[in-house]
Amino acid sequence: KQWYQRRVRGLLRSCQQTVFLEIIHAATGLTKTSTLTTTLQVVGRAVVLFSVVDAEPELQTSLTCYLLMVAWSAVEVLRYPYYVVQIYDLYFPKLMWLRYTIWIPLYPIGIMCEAYLVYQCIDMVAESGRLTLALPNKLNVAFDFSSFLKIHLALICFGGASLMKYMGSLVLLVLVVVVVPPP
Repeated sequence: KQWYQRRVRGLLRSCQQTVFLEIIHAATGLTKTSTLTTTLQVVGRAVVLFSVVDAEPELQTSLTCYLLMVAWSAVEVLRYPYYVVQIYDLYFPKLMWLRYTIWIPLYPIGIMCEAYLVYQCIDMVAESGRLTLALPNKLNVAFDFSSFLKIHLALICFGGASLMKYMGSLVLLVLVVVVVPPP
């Protein structure tokens, strides 16, 4: 718990909150990416970070949590410099190659870690009733957070597979650009 609480938590929370700007960047065309895909990724990560990892101290000490933080961070360390290079229309073939190949080991690790942490959290939430709203209440609305996490778990699996398929289709296109530089 201490490595997460003392060294990672504050920085990771700040970075994740800043990442919401990516949705605006995608929507305005600053980055060449899908607004829907970006929104789903950003919100999905926020759910895992704030509602699962941050909220359940037992999960913070796990190897799964550590691997998730490493996978997320390693992807971002290459993705953001790549976006800067794209904005200025610069050509860095090694960075492009890394951006479109490093995901091959890191995305499956991240997706499996997210799914496993959410899976572990479902029973914890069901027992504690955290973020669950039962009837009757003034709003006359019910919300079961453990059911939400089950749906989110399915979305992680489906969305992760779709994302990897999409990234796989880009690899071939990018490798052609790396081999044959633009004029």
